[in-house]
Amino acid sequence: MYTDTHDDYSATSAWYDRLLNPVLNHIRRALAEWITEHQPTRVLDVGCGTGKQLSLLPDDVDAVGIDISEGMLERAKTQAGGRCQWGDATSIPFEDGEFDLVISQFALHEKDITTINAELEEVRRVLKPTGVFSVTDFDIPKKLTIFSKILGWGIRQVEKHAGGEHYENYKVWMERGGLGKILTDAGWGLIEDKPFYKGNIRLMFWRKCDGSPLYRREKTNITAFSF
Repeated sequence: MYTDTHDDYSATSAWYDRLLNPVLNHIRRALAEWITEHQPTRVLDVGCGTGKQLSLLPDDVDAVGIDISEGMLERAKTQAGGRCQWGDATSIPFEDGEFDLVISQFALHEKDITTINAELEEVRRVLKPTGVFSVTDFDIPKKLTIFSKILGWGIRQVEKHAGGEHYENYKVWMERGGLGKILTDAGWGLIEDKPFYKGNIRLMFWRKCDGSPLYRREKTNITAFSF
């Protein structure tokens, strides 16, 4: 489990956005556009980092973020306008059923299975019954092409550079089937799927479900969506 002494990101917080914004900004803007369209009232960003995603949300959205990295939170003070606070994703400091939307971006693949399961249970707890869980993370492309393989290889090199436990957990994540398979096996139902980088990264929207898995590997068109 992660604790308040586990802060791998403070050392990288100063250059984190400069390095990753060119790669991730269009994904973050796609999520911001989705939020603008569907208008959730109360939003939680779990692992908010420097607050970049929160800074892109409409001003009228009641949004808050949590993170365990003091370094990242220092950056978020300015960028996210005070919306971010310290908090552990395995023990989210909010009440049951408080949020319409919970966001997770590249915060699951780097963790061990026990921690992932604990985080998913906490997300279930704080989501409203009709709430949505938005996850952006690594997946396995449904169609393997030369280009998708090259992009996948590049991602693997970046993860390998992170080294140690991070890289070992990433390998397990991919061996388990990536984002779509893992969330389906955990009992979440897919409602919308936006692939990026030839499917190596996916922005997926999920709902809690108690029945059989609803996962489909193509985008689902939601014509009557509401919170």
